[in-house]
Amino acid sequence: MLARRPYPARRLRAARPVSLRARQSGFTLIEVLVAMLILAIGLLGLASLQLTSLKFNTDAYIRTQSTLLAYDIIDRMRLNRAAVAAGSYDVADGSAADAKVSSYTACADSGCACEKGTACNAANLALNDLGRWYERLGKELPMADQTAYRATVERNGTLVTVTLRWRERDIDKTQQWSVEFES
Repeated sequence: MLARRPYPARRLRAARPVSLRARQSGFTLIEVLVAMLILAIGLLGLASLQLTSLKFNTDAYIRTQSTLLAYDIIDRMRLNRAAVAAGSYDVADGSAADAKVSSYTACADSGCACEKGTACNAANLALNDLGRWYERLGKELPMADQTAYRATVERNGTLVTVTLRWRERDIDKTQQWSVEFES
């Protein structure tokens, strides 16, 4: 004898078509607001990253300019060793730098402007070099034209040390370059 099933067999029902409205349920307003909040936070992070990158690039540019300007005056000194030996390039502090700039400004239209084809001695060439160099420093480095931030050129025998100072994002910066000149 065949055993009967304890439960009647289930019949499969034919699939009813699901209405279009039941199949597509859209985002709720809260889901949209959460997605917009996440997007806004991501965009703020991206803007912050861009701003930080811009600050660091500006800082690197200023340091590069300071290096180029230091090498500029060092190269000018290499070409005018007589004035280096005489101490014409020596600038001990900010007030001495201001005095050199004032002397250059006073005579820039006359004899110390060596590039105008006038005859020029080693001391006038040194004054011209320093005057033009301080003008470039004032244009390239922030606050470098202020007395407290004036660059110095100090000589100790054959060792010459160029010190540049500037202000970068409310932080005082100082860099030094030392060069040994052969006698």
